[in-house]
Parts: sequence; C-alpha cells; structure tokens
Amino acid sequence: MYTRRKRKKAQPTQSNYNYIPDENTFNDSLNSHNTTPISSRDDSFNNRFFIRESHNCYTYFLNLKSKEAFDLCRIDFKNYNMCRRAQPGYLSGYSKMQKKDFSCPVIEERTLKDNPNIYKLNSIKDSCKPEFYKGAMVVAPNRDYHYYRLNDEGIWSHKPGYKHSTIYDSENNIIIDPKLAARDYGSTLNYKDFCGYYCVPRNSSYKNMTHKKDKYGQNKDLIDIRNNLKESNAAYKEQKDLLKQLKIGKTNNYFNSISKRTARLLENKKLMNNQRKTRKKTQQKTRKKR
Repeated sequence: MYTRRKRKKAQPTQSNYNYIPDENTFNDSLNSHNTTPISSRDDSFNNRFFIRESHNCYTYFLNLKSKEAFDLCRIDFKNYNMCRRAQPGYLSGYSKMQKKDFSCPVIEERTLKDNPNIYKLNSIKDSCKPEFYKGAMVVAPNRDYHYYRLNDEGIWSHKPGYKHSTIYDSENNIIIDPKLAARDYGSTLNYKDFCGYYCVPRNSSYKNMTHKKDKYGQNKDLIDIRNNLKESNAAYKEQKDLLKQLKIGKTNNYFNSISKRTARLLENKKLMNNQRKTRKKTQQKTRKKR
C-alpha cells in the first residue's frame, strides 16, 4: 500500500486571506450549461486555500462551488482550524448526520432529495444522457460517505474532504472503476459498500447543495461549538483523524502513471508466458523419458 510521511494540515498565508475571487468564480448558473465540460484537469477546487477547505467530495461530485461557504471559511478557520461544508440532505431540511445514517440507502435518499434531477444507473456499462455526466457513491458503514465523478477524458476523480482532488485510489492506483478501486484507508475508514452509479446534470441550474445553517452568517452547530471550546476541539480532532487516513497520491503526471502500470502488466504477462513455456518443455521432457 502507498504510504507517505505524515504532514501537518496546511495553514493559510496572508496572501490566502488577501485573495478576492472574481465574479465568475462562483457564478455557476451563469457560466454553466448542458454541455459544460467536466475535467480531472480542472484545478479550481484546489488552487485557492479557502475554496479547497470549504468544499468536499459532495461539492466536487456536483461540480458546484459556494461563495457563502468560501466567505464563512475565511472566518471559521481562524477560530476552529476547519470549515463547514455542504452535506447531502441539508438542502432538503434533513438533520445533522448520525452514525446510523452512513449507509447506502440513507445517503442516496438524502442526495436525491437535494438533487431530484440526478438519476441512478443499473451498471457502469449504462450511459448517461449527453447533458449529464457519470458519478458514483460509496459508504464506510457508520463512519463516512464518499463520491466520485467520471470526467470527459474518461478518468475518474474524487476530492477527499478538504484535500486536493485526485485520480488515485487508496493504494495509489489510477481509478478505472470506483466499484473495483481500492477504498480501504485503514481502521474503520473502509468504504466497502458500493452504492451505485449516477447521472449528474452538467448544468448547475439543475442541481444544488448547502452547508448546515439557519441563515447567512449563522450556523446553529457552530454557535453551539462557540459556547463549548471542548466540543470544538473534539469536532476538529474527529475530522482530522478521519481525513489524515486518506493516503492519496498526487494527481500530476497521470498519463505517466498509466504507462508505468501498463508496462508492469505487460512485464507480468511476459513472465507468465515464459513460465508456461518452461512448464511445457518440462512436461515434454517428462513424456519422452517415459
């Protein structure tokens, strides 16, 4: 399994706080349409600190960004070292998720309630309509959920929490099919339940999301946390413990990675052929002796 040195969570610099997004950064409804491209090369979820911190696998799966989440993240991060992010079901009024909610039926229900234009496929072989792109959902029972999306270049990618989006699975292999991909990140963070494939509208006008809130600038969960510093620290520790297990590789040079894997497969095939030839010769010699 791929391993790497443990790193502390990145902290924002002054330039991160000084960054002011232009009007097009979050105007999804104005820039989006039925042929909006979906690409793993799109680095817009990664290249700005507070956008990356305030968006997760759900927002990446939907290909949506929230200016409200971005603005709140700039405030929340100073106090709590974390940001609120959109969760399935919050838009439809579902309550904060409990352990029992982390199951395929519940997460799928919450996702489709928020986004009734998303529809489910029977298998990966089924195609989405041209104005949709394909996605997938998995669950670590009683622990977490996760989403993937299939990009127009035929490559699957996902965004683990506040981390960078990636095309690799838990064993640092390029994801060919989320159902077949390695999804065990150790301990209880094993996304062993595959929920299905889905078709997601390209046009952002036909999909939506939100983080938990009462109204803009207020969040009941956050207010409760502010009244209890211990709860705040516990919440961050839980998030940190969850996400530090996501040992994801970098997303650059993925074509190089494909070529290496292909070369390894060919090498293994050549080795197997040589072994077959050796066995065949041995069998022939044995027959002659008899």
